[in-house]
Amino acid sequence: MKRSLATVICTLMVLTCVASPALAAKKKKPAAKPVATTLYMHGNYPAGEVDGVDWLANSVPPMSMDTTPGSEPFPRSMTIFNPLLNDQCSGIPLAFPTWVGNITGTIVGDAKITAHFLSAPGTITARIWVDTPVMSCNDAYIPPASEVDFALPSGQGSVEIVFPNLKLTAQANVMIEILSYSGTGYKGQVGRVLYDSASAETKLEFSCIPASGTSCAP
Repeated sequence: MKRSLATVICTLMVLTCVASPALAAKKKKPAAKPVATTLYMHGNYPAGEVDGVDWLANSVPPMSMDTTPGSEPFPRSMTIFNPLLNDQCSGIPLAFPTWVGNITGTIVGDAKITAHFLSAPGTITARIWVDTPVMSCNDAYIPPASEVDFALPSGQGSVEIVFPNLKLTAQANVMIEILSYSGTGYKGQVGRVLYDSASAETKLEFSCIPASGTSCAP
């Protein structure tokens, strides 16, 4: 009888040891899934050049991106060319359209800008960074996480710009810059990017794994 009781106790102890890891595995959180995220480009003034001067003179933040669609009755706009100012900067709001949006999480896969322009045909560039100080220039220049060239439309129209196969973890923000190269790299491109209106909804779309909660954007 004593031997049978000891055998039962040992068996129960073994089963408990085996079951505990299994129970722990069942309680393990599932891996977070990417969430579709859209950030819309905004400005504070009808002309982005004024935003750039305000940023330089008064240390206000650059133009912004957030999850709210633009609602201005007419598009705001900014030139995409400035041959005299430095293109070797990580964002330079005084010279080129530069937007910063708050996110915390990991951008995965392709990110797409749908951008509206009033322009002549030509080729310009779009750049993306995360957690990068604005206007880090020359020796302090931080290359973008991705940079793509794309063709401008003739007249008014929209363009899809794709940054392929990203895996970018952002603790604070994502930054976009649209520009033609300056100095000797300038090839005569002219035009303005349009944004902040339902009729010209320039936006950034991507999939993002949130650092916490259910969204990467506040």
